[in-house]
Amino acid sequence: MSISRHESTPESIPDAAQLRRYLDFAAHIAREAGARSANHFRKVDARRKGDGTLVTIADEEADRFISREIRAAFPDHAVLSEEQTTLYDPNVEFTWVVDPIDGTTNFARGMSIWGVSIGLLQAGRPLVGVLHMPMLGETYSGAMGLGAACNGIALTSASETEPTDQHLLVQCTRTLQELRLETPLKSRMLGSAAYHMTKVAEGSALAGLEATPKVWDIAAVAVIMAEAGALLTLRDGSPGFPLPAEALDYVDRSMPTLAAANPAMQAYMLGLLRTA
Repeated sequence: MSISRHESTPESIPDAAQLRRYLDFAAHIAREAGARSANHFRKVDARRKGDGTLVTIADEEADRFISREIRAAFPDHAVLSEEQTTLYDPNVEFTWVVDPIDGTTNFARGMSIWGVSIGLLQAGRPLVGVLHMPMLGETYSGAMGLGAACNGIALTSASETEPTDQHLLVQCTRTLQELRLETPLKSRMLGSAAYHMTKVAEGSALAGLEATPKVWDIAAVAVIMAEAGALLTLRDGSPGFPLPAEALDYVDRSMPTLAAANPAMQAYMLGLLRTA
């Protein structure tokens, strides 16, 4: 989360050609998984999992498809996915982090804001990320050092440093339940943690808050945000990436997140959170 194109990276970071290969691969399977899930849209019901979150057969089928494609293309890489393998293995250098449908509640209720999130970590650090929103026709992508884009158009986060009622704060329902923030920023809730973060990356929103995201909600968009010039940290301002170099099961590990368009907005939001 607190990553930047200027920070230190693993010495063996792949070259630009390899990064583009990973990025093109992620975008291809995200679009294919999105098309498969779109065939189920408004046709399936959701059920509640043991952790209280929702799942549909579309989530499960897309997760299996993505994992199968990754293992066929990169058999020496690990997969960490919401609906299958939630255990992180630090002994594997490259780990793909998959959320087959980010915004499952939206999907289950027939709202079009949902997407496929696929990120690649190297030694726990976000390297490549894609968020494909099938019903909106939007594909966000980014790779370390190569920039970030939506449908091929470069992304740059907002430069405004003074929050007003003409600016937006994207946040989840649980954030509203937990915190009372005294800010002129207008709140928007879109129902997808990853999509919220892209709104900060593209400059639509000045900040974003997520109370209970999991690693698969934010791994892909972390690098997209960094490459767009935005900041992504834990809600207390500490970094969330790289992931700890230990075997951990992320099924019950939330990563409360703060997104900010620029350092001044990050400082502003941290001040709000301290007084909330």
